Amino acid sequence: MRITRREAIDALKGMFETNTGKEDNASMLTEKENDTATFMLDKRKYERYEILDKLSKFFDGVSIIDGQCRIDSITFVFTTVHIEERPK
Repeated sequence: MRITRREAIDALKGMFETNTGKEDNASMLTEKENDTATFMLDKRKYERYEILDKLSKFFDGVSIIDGQCRIDSITFVFTTVHIEERPK
């Protein structure tokens, strides 16, 4: 199945509860106009292995039209996930 970057962003918002506005949710989301987004997922709430497991299950058999999901290197506070345009 192929999905748009917007559909991927909306799915990840729900998956990682970045759209709830809860004060206890320290994960952050930055969206840009061209349907790209950066999720900074708080490690106190989501361990890296949990994030990788959720993303692997979601993207099993799914691809983003003209886009990709990329995970940045490890930091102590956040795991950073990008939904972005695929480089040409």
